[in-house]
Amino acid sequence: MEIIIGIIVVISVVAIFGFYSRKKIYKDVDRLEAWKIDMMNRPVTDEIAKVKDLNMTGQTEELFERWRKQWDEIVTVGLPDVEELLFDAEDLADKYRFGKAKRVLSQIEAILNDAESHIAVILEELKDLVGSEEKNRVEVDELNQLYREIKKILLAHRHTFGCAEKQLETKLEGIYGKFKEYEEATTNGNYFEAREIVLLIKDALAVTKQQMDDIPHLLHESETALPNQLNEVAEGYNQMEQEGYSLEHHQIEKEVERMKEQLTQYIVLIEELKLEEAKKGLDETRESLDTIYDLLEAEVKANQFVKNEVEKIEQDLEDLIEGSKITEEETSFVQQSYHVNDQDLERHRNIVKQIKLLVKQYVSIQAKLEEDQIAYSLIRNELEEIYGKIQDVKQEHLQYSEMLKTLRKDELHAREQILEMKKQLADAKRLISKSNIPGLPVKYSELMSEAKLSLTQVMSTLEEKPLNMNTVNQALQIALDLISQTYKNTEEMIEQVYLAEKVIQYGNRYRSRNPKIAVSLLEAENSFRNFEYALALEQAATAIEDVDPGALKKIEVLLDDNRE
Repeated sequence: MEIIIGIIVVISVVAIFGFYSRKKIYKDVDRLEAWKIDMMNRPVTDEIAKVKDLNMTGQTEELFERWRKQWDEIVTVGLPDVEELLFDAEDLADKYRFGKAKRVLSQIEAILNDAESHIAVILEELKDLVGSEEKNRVEVDELNQLYREIKKILLAHRHTFGCAEKQLETKLEGIYGKFKEYEEATTNGNYFEAREIVLLIKDALAVTKQQMDDIPHLLHESETALPNQLNEVAEGYNQMEQEGYSLEHHQIEKEVERMKEQLTQYIVLIEELKLEEAKKGLDETRESLDTIYDLLEAEVKANQFVKNEVEKIEQDLEDLIEGSKITEEETSFVQQSYHVNDQDLERHRNIVKQIKLLVKQYVSIQAKLEEDQIAYSLIRNELEEIYGKIQDVKQEHLQYSEMLKTLRKDELHAREQILEMKKQLADAKRLISKSNIPGLPVKYSELMSEAKLSLTQVMSTLEEKPLNMNTVNQALQIALDLISQTYKNTEEMIEQVYLAEKVIQYGNRYRSRNPKIAVSLLEAENSFRNFEYALALEQAATAIEDVDPGALKKIEVLLDDNRE
């Protein structure tokens, strides 16, 4: 029983597989059949027939025959073969020979794809042929009109083209011959060849038109404009030489002659229609001319500069020499009272040396100017150089002179500072006397003594001859720091004395009730008697803060209010 069931299942599976496989093949057959019918119904014959409207000779006739033959072969051989193969595929499917049926379908698809490729090529080539004929017909009419316009311009304005007119005429004759070649190719049905000729005519006319636009301007530049400018340059050069300018080092005369010769060569290039070479050459000539103009203009400006600045530079040098002499005297005078270090003295010697070199350089420039045989542009460079050096030396001289003046200023300032420090020490003593404090702490007395000694040392250095301001300034700074610290400590000490007394007085209210406070206050009083006011304040304040937090702050506020 199980065997029978198994057989039934196998038969069922095979039947189902066969049903779906056959259905798929039928579907592919229908698709390929539709493709074949669509291909047969395409108006390829009508499209090919359009060629008959053209000249059926030469290349056109060859293409027509090839396209017709290819289409006939598709219709009479390829597609009938497809029809038979479609029947074979259906028959094989009915016999459940699915593998072979698929191979037949693949063969059919290959045939149809090949036919499609041939049809696409036919239609594309046909389109190119017909399109070429249409484009040729339209563009040739336009090109004929352009040719007549160019020819008319050449005849009417031949004088503006100079000797290039012959070359242009020859070129137009060649283009006219191309029109005849076009007509011959069209008559012979060679439309693709005719298309190439049309493009050649189009490019040739465009180039010729551009050349005819450029040639008059190029000839004017080569024959008139630039030669006139060269003559102007030559005249200007001669005139400047007569006025005393030295210009030989620029070799302008040789350069002008060279450019004139080049212009003759450019005219030949224009006549030969080698316009790009001529344009490049003319651009170079214009650049060379601009360079010459710039050189001559620079000489004129240099001449003006020399005339305007030479006297100013001479005056600057005289002022610098006179200032150097004064500084020399000031240095000698200052050295009698002040110590001038070797580095500063070397600076002064270097300034004097530089001034002598500048004078020598200026004398050399004056000699060149008197000879009248050197370019002003070169003189200008030398004057600008010496002017810059003069300004540098003037700056160095000014700094040195200011340094000498600073020595005296520093001395006066130091003496003023001494008076201020004496006053500050006196104020500190007055504060102590006024405060009636019991005595002075040892450290304070030592600081006061050290401050007085530093002041004495400053005054001693100011009496030295020659006066060394570096030493003075160092001693002065030490004294300033010590006296400032002394005065500050004086104010702090008096404040501590006053506050310690008040804190101890405030703490007396707790003596009888708190033995610990009584002991601390006794220690604070002993410290006070020993003139250790900071320690006394600390001991008293610590004791009171233990039993009355914030008491010290209250006392300070109360004291501030009383002072106000």
